[in-house]
Amino acid sequence: MEVLTIGHSNHSADTFVGLLKDAKINVLVDVRSKPSSRFAHFQRDNLLKLVGNAGIQYLYGGLALGGMSNYGPKDKLFVDKMDRIISLACSGSRVAMMCSEGKPCECHRAGKLTAWLHRERKDVKTTHILPNGQMVDGREYEPTVIAAVQWPDFKPFKEDLLSLAFKS
Repeated sequence: MEVLTIGHSNHSADTFVGLLKDAKINVLVDVRSKPSSRFAHFQRDNLLKLVGNAGIQYLYGGLALGGMSNYGPKDKLFVDKMDRIISLACSGSRVAMMCSEGKPCECHRAGKLTAWLHRERKDVKTTHILPNGQMVDGREYEPTVIAAVQWPDFKPFKEDLLSLAFKS
């Protein structure tokens, strides 16, 4: 089971849909706290039509999953929303969580959302779709996340791996 992330960055509508299609995404979960953008095609209503026309389902989860929400990793609404994403992935959907930042190391997608999956659902593979279309493993990418977008509840994932190595 895999959950992907993507940032809309400053992509054109066609480029963005192309990235989603290349990654075979069929469910896009918008995890922006405020689903707006200076780019008209990424305004919520326009994005809903854009991805819908491409055969991709749009869901909004930013109220609980957004980078500026007040929900933490133990809050029921946050956990319920993440469980819904996992459920979609388990049912065969190819799910991507979307925010605006192109680089996941500068976004809560890596510092909060996939970090939560790494700690709470170790069976879920996480993959970030970079602006150039390259796909990177979320567990390998997490140590590059800037502190400003990491939850204080989470010590760096790299330390988790080191502590496990010394237990054997």
